Amino acid sequence: MDTRETLVRIILVALLLYSMASLMAVGRELRQSELMLADMQQDREQLRAMNAELEDELTEEKSPEEMQQLARERLGLVLPGEKLFYFSTTDREG
Repeated sequence: MDTRETLVRIILVALLLYSMASLMAVGRELRQSELMLADMQQDREQLRAMNAELEDELTEEKSPEEMQQLARERLGLVLPGEKLFYFSTTDREG
């Protein structure tokens, strides 16, 4: 064997090792991407379920009494002619 053949074989082995290392790195990145995809799909399904619950809640018909109670509790609204009293939590001196 002459030196030229030896040099060509060394270069080919080096290229083969480099190609294998690159392929392994790409495979590792592919596995990480697949795991991220699975996590994102799971998150998407959870968000879809939550969105469906919220949609159901929005479309759920409430009676006028329920709406009035929600307006009183959440918004502090009163009917015409009613008076709303706010009580202080501070102690009175007597």
